[in-house]
Amino acid sequence: MRKKFLFMILTVNFLIGNSNGLINEFYFDPSKLIKPPHEITIIDGNTKKMKVKTRAKFVWEILKENNIKINKKDKITPHARTPIYPHLKVIRIDRIEEKKIKKYIIEKPEIIFKVSYGEHYKEKKINIGKEGKIEEEWKLLYINKKLEEKRLLNRKILVKKSPIIYEITSPVLKNLKLTSATFRVKKSLILTATAYYPWEGKGVDDITALGWKAVKGIVAVDPKYIPLRTPLYIPNYGFAIAGDTGGAIKRHRIDLLYPTRREVINFGRRKITAYILERIS
Repeated sequence: MRKKFLFMILTVNFLIGNSNGLINEFYFDPSKLIKPPHEITIIDGNTKKMKVKTRAKFVWEILKENNIKINKKDKITPHARTPIYPHLKVIRIDRIEEKKIKKYIIEKPEIIFKVSYGEHYKEKKINIGKEGKIEEEWKLLYINKKLEEKRLLNRKILVKKSPIIYEITSPVLKNLKLTSATFRVKKSLILTATAYYPWEGKGVDDITALGWKAVKGIVAVDPKYIPLRTPLYIPNYGFAIAGDTGGAIKRHRIDLLYPTRREVINFGRRKITAYILERIS
């Protein structure tokens, strides 16, 4: 009688469990009552860890028993259809999320200086310049909430940038043995600036360390910090060349030459921004 009862249960189990090729939620497996429970650690997204005891046959069954929902892109190790074997101790779930984002970049306009030789210094801004705007679309891959991959999908220029252009006439350009040249900003430096008047003081004359005649536009620098003959642009001073040195001019200090003692006194000591230039034509 007991054998007949068991046979009936197995038959019903087979018919229900395999109807339409699906695993029915009410599927009854008598072997689960006999098989000793197996202890497994489930690590969910590297943040949640739980130990469970189960008589399940497959990895997917353990996840279902513990109401762990899996999204389409999530990765299960070992695979969900892997049978539960004696040496299986850990099931790891990597939570995978993909996002698409748009990023907007503002491009500062380049600063261009068109310099030509002339006896008197003149400066004029001939183009005010315009900022550029770029739209980028990125695909971001997160694994367990940590950004693992970033890929550029598309880049589009919304506003094309245009340069700020200065037209300058300067007498010091001849010291570079040039009659005209075009420069752009290579980098900017914050410097402590003082001023000097070369025709006043013991042992002071109008000849610089490079043997040039001292005129406005020749500045004294520390050659280890700013190489001699480096072209510069200093707002409210103008186009200049590093052509002199001084015992007190070290590192981020600069000394600006002015033609009159009054201008030197008025300038005093202040922080300035100096643009280091490079020649492009």
